[in-house]
Amino acid sequence: MPKKYRLESQYDSDFTLIGIISHQRDYRLIWSINNQLQLNMIKMDDLKIFQDKKNENNFFSFYYYDDINTFKTYFFISNSGQKGLLFPEYKQTNFFLFIKGNVNPAYRNEIIKQLNKNNYILNTHHIPLSSIKNVDNFFSDMELDMMEMNRKK
Repeated sequence: MPKKYRLESQYDSDFTLIGIISHQRDYRLIWSINNQLQLNMIKMDDLKIFQDKKNENNFFSFYYYDDINTFKTYFFISNSGQKGLLFPEYKQTNFFLFIKGNVNPAYRNEIIKQLNKNNYILNTHHIPLSSIKNVDNFFSDMELDMMEMNRKK
């Protein structure tokens, strides 16, 4: 019987994912989050992600901020795109806040606590990256799309 190999993901230690439930539009919500967390996330071109099941690209609202003081990068992405959900396993979640960098559980919990105080947010929750199917494909597509955005600039 042939041996099976499993590819281990490197993203678990680099990224923290927070799900956000809100009925607000992305621009109003991001304005509120920027003020509350003292961030400066800005609107980028919509994020292009290839979705295997539909065999087509989908586009998602995308905001970005690189904090050079704390060595953290923030990505704010809508869960609903033009052709369906980014992560169908989280249908109730409207937005995702990815934080790249060294985020300890205390800092993550403080962000969740602060976001839950936001009037525009109904609820937030930590999402383990291991619970998302094809998370590796998502990160590679996001990286490729960001390289393309930077090349255009």
